[in-house]
Amino acid sequence: MNNSLKLGLKLFLITSITAFALALTNNATMPLIEAKAQEKLQKSLATVLPADSYDEVDVADKPQSIEKVYKANGGKGEGYVFQISSPGGYGGPIEFLIGVGSDHKITGFAPLNHSESAGFGKRMEDDFFKEGMVGVSMDGEVKASKTGGENEIVGITGATISTGTILRGINDAVKVLGELK
Repeated sequence: MNNSLKLGLKLFLITSITAFALALTNNATMPLIEAKAQEKLQKSLATVLPADSYDEVDVADKPQSIEKVYKANGGKGEGYVFQISSPGGYGGPIEFLIGVGSDHKITGFAPLNHSESAGFGKRMEDDFFKEGMVGVSMDGEVKASKTGGENEIVGITGATISTGTILRGINDAVKVLGELK
């Protein structure tokens, strides 16, 4: 019994020291991680809609998938950037940004975080998909097709779940855009 107590005490001491060291490491690295995430976000904002500044807009009763809405000011044009986390992707939620110009057309698309399959859903990172978004009208429901169109994005062949998830997020942004007029 005495030996078991000593071993238990040693184990407790080792795990306590390890937990303390991990907490210190987490506190030391958290600001760096947050700064990198903010830098990545700013770079992505500038990719989807170049502007001098981005002000977060408070939107009442926005769909749950719309995480944030930014008003883009100055630069090449004005408009909005929607940060969307659309649930239901093949590998979980798909988080992305879309820029929308003052003419209500998509100016850019930037995937932020996702767990889609490498062969299909991950193709949302390819230029053909990003470029297929540009110019799509957000004045009504957005759909997908093989070639795209005025209110159609270019779908990803073989990745209907990923494409559908992105479309749901975009159409949630369409609803919010209607409120921002």
